[in-house]
Amino acid sequence: LGETRCGTTNLCGHLVSVAEASSSSRSGQINGTRIRRIKCYTPFCPWAFPELDHKESFYFVGHYLGIVDPYFYRMAFPLKITRWWEERVLGNIFFCFDGCAQYLTSPSAPYLIASAYQNENSSSSSSGIGEECIPPPPSLVACVRNPVDQAVSWWKYENNACSWGESMGLTEWNTSLRSNDYPPKSIGDALKFSQSRFIRKAYADAEHLAKTLITHQTSYNPFYYRMKRLPNWAITWPGGQLSTIGRSGKYSGNIDRYNNVFSTMFGEKVEDSLERKPREGFVHIVPIENQSRGLLLKGALHPIFADCMARSARRGSKQSGYAADLMASIDCAIDNVCTEDNFNTSRRRNSGRSLANMDLEPSSSDLDELAKYFESNKTR
Repeated sequence: LGETRCGTTNLCGHLVSVAEASSSSRSGQINGTRIRRIKCYTPFCPWAFPELDHKESFYFVGHYLGIVDPYFYRMAFPLKITRWWEERVLGNIFFCFDGCAQYLTSPSAPYLIASAYQNENSSSSSSGIGEECIPPPPSLVACVRNPVDQAVSWWKYENNACSWGESMGLTEWNTSLRSNDYPPKSIGDALKFSQSRFIRKAYADAEHLAKTLITHQTSYNPFYYRMKRLPNWAITWPGGQLSTIGRSGKYSGNIDRYNNVFSTMFGEKVEDSLERKPREGFVHIVPIENQSRGLLLKGALHPIFADCMARSARRGSKQSGYAADLMASIDCAIDNVCTEDNFNTSRRRNSGRSLANMDLEPSSSDLDELAKYFESNKTR
């Protein structure tokens, strides 16, 4: 789910590394359980950019001409026959992920994501699968860091993107979408902009719109179907990329929104014996510092994969102990990835850069204002 500038790209790289580690290890057994290969299929991305491709779909924030229809989310992933081939024929562990860092703060994404999986569950039930075998919701993951550091990193990242656009001649702003206050001239102005009446109303309207989209026409009819879309003002975030300064660092509130939506659609989250904390409701929480140490990363990856394997077992009405058998193979691969030798040198994908326009560098008073804001909001 994100958050932006909190190590989402790194975490997705670790997920792929676990699959690669299983492919490179020799086949064998652990306590009588066959070690399986893990096949990771990354999502389709509309942007041919190294740090985005094979990592995130951007689907539910409207990057496909505004289309966010839950039914067509599946187009970003492999066909069902691919999963069948990997699991039933080759005996591999099959999994996919979507590492879009823009979902956590999005006011509309929680409803659309939950609807996509709820509709899948409905189709499973109508096809004769018993209620006890209906797959649970997906494994949700939120990466977090110090909120002031996150805000500063995002401010620099987006302003560098603006400078890149201006270098290509894109110098005019659509004020009808973003208002005359966009882009903000300082990070302090961005914080005020994110709390303005204009942005608060835009976020509330986007959330209401998402609720409306998922309450109409839940079944797919190829002869009459009205595609669900986000209007331009709601893509990617209402008010623009910098409207999230101050909002994206309020992790607790954003995570609570997901928990509330998913508990409404799926019921309360049931703890699985294979999982280990940290998790808050439906959402696994991964602090950015936990990705730089092998032991901490191992503790973060295990419950995420355990959640996925429990879903896989329930989806196919597998026999008791099936998920535990899968986790034996996954834990072996995680151990290979999370050796401390792999973390002796600092490595981070999509790391931050200094500002192209140094006039936009946050001042000490800006940083103090951010710190006071997050402290007053009791952000975790």
